[in-house]
This record gives sequence, structure tokens and C-alpha cells, in this order.
Amino acid sequence: MHDGSVVFVDFDNVFSALWAIDGGLAIRFASDPASWLTGLAEMDAVDGPRRWLVARCYMNPSGWVSAPGEQNDRLWFSRFRADFVKAGFEVLDCPTLTRGAKNAADIRIVIDALDLLGHRTRLGELVFISGDSDFTPLLYRLRAEDRRTAIVAPGRLSSAYSAVADRVLGFDRIGTLLGSTSGELVKAADVEVSEPENDASADEQAFASLVRRRYDDARAPLNLSSLSSEVVREIPGAKSSDWFGNGTFRKALDRLSLSDVRFAQHHLWDERRHQPPAPIPVSDTKSDAASTDS
Repeated sequence: MHDGSVVFVDFDNVFSALWAIDGGLAIRFASDPASWLTGLAEMDAVDGPRRWLVARCYMNPSGWVSAPGEQNDRLWFSRFRADFVKAGFEVLDCPTLTRGAKNAADIRIVIDALDLLGHRTRLGELVFISGDSDFTPLLYRLRAEDRRTAIVAPGRLSSAYSAVADRVLGFDRIGTLLGSTSGELVKAADVEVSEPENDASADEQAFASLVRRRYDDARAPLNLSSLSSEVVREIPGAKSSDWFGNGTFRKALDRLSLSDVRFAQHHLWDERRHQPPAPIPVSDTKSDAASTDS
């Protein structure tokens, strides 16, 4: 029988890479980890399947990918957390520390792998499932410590890892581990994306369309007071519905999940395309605030 084995999963990295290749495969990987983990345990097994003494999944709870359907629909990584827990994984939160930055999952994985070298139970094999190319120095260290290593990574990284890892598998093997061919995989379009419990009203749909159109066409930050006034003129039912049950105009905007949006100085803008608005005189603050929250 194999010595005890360890598996580390860099969820954000792997799921995003799979999503770009095959949305159905990404969903199967994330929602049914028990199946591919069992397949991985039995792969190339001579003296019986591997025993996963440590199984860890590193996930950004706020991470997401754009899902098919309405603009700004998002498939949140956190929805798969329970699936990994049920499969016996310890799920470790790895949020980004600054806006737009990658999380620190790869660093956490390296630290944990080195810590486990001193574990009182010998862990003879370490398996890394990641699309990151930063693990080569770690693999050198593990080889020097007489540990077997395996990498599940995109094909472009296979050559980089093949010289230092005992086994390198491409992402295409995940489909094999799941026991499905590409044609049998769940279609990306079938992914359920979180939506309000009730269908949006015609007014709410018109509100979303108007705001998104103004936001996409804007060449400078949009004044919230002016935008709310335009919405009230075009959609009289918006304000009388208490902003579609959200309470304020600002909260209704938040529900739209506009991409790269920022709010300040009673304006909203796209931080990729626009410069932040200049500070406004204090005397103007009260009048703008009243309009925004009306």
C-alpha cells in the first residue's frame, strides 16, 4: 500500500482555467470532487488505492467567473464550498488582500507542504492540482526529501514540471477521472446562477437596462443625483416601489453588480475607464445626498 498521500487544490486557479476551456468540465470538477478524488486515488495504484491523509482546497470565498445569461451574472466560487467539505476536504479561505490582486493560495500551499514534511506520520506523496507555474522550487525541495510528487496542470505547464515531478497530468485527465466524455459533461449554459426569488418586473428590467446603458456609454463619472432624476422621469414606478424593494437608489444600483464600479463624491464610475471625480464643495453635499437616497 502507498504511504499516506496529500492533495492540494488551488480552486480559483483551476476552476477559472477549466471554465475558459470547458464550462461543463469546470462545473463537474467543482460540484463532484468526490468522484475525481476517488479516480485519482486509484490511478496507477499497484498496492491498493492511495489514502488521502490530508486533503485541502484553497478558495477565495469572494471569487467568481462570468456565467452565461444576463450581463453581470456571476458564478461564485463559494457555492462549491459545501461540495468539497462533503468530499472530505478541508477548505481554507484565501481572499485577495488588495483589489484586483490574486489570492495567496500558492504561497499557502507551499508553506503547508513544507510544514507537512515534519508530520509525525510519513506522507510519501504530495499531489498538487493547480494551473500555477510557481511550484518548481517546491518540487525540487520535495524530491530532495525523498517524497513523490504529482502535478495536475494545463498542458502548457507539463514540460516545465515533467523534469522535477514524478507524474504530470493535463487538465484533460480531469474528465477521465470523472468518468465522462466531453459530450456527456454538463453544459455551461445549464449552470444555475443566483437570481432574485421573484421574476423582475418590467419596470425593474427597464431600470437595469437604462442604468447599464448610461454606465457603459459614460465618458466620465456619472452624477448620482442626475442619474436618479432621469430614472424617475423615465420610469415613474421606480421611486414609488421603494426602488424595487431595495429602499434607496444606491442599494438598487448595488443589486445590478456593475463591473468595476466605484462610488464616491456622489458619483459612480468605472475605475478602468474613468478618472475619479474631483472633490465637491461641502455646501453641495447635503443636496446631493438627499437626491441620492430619495
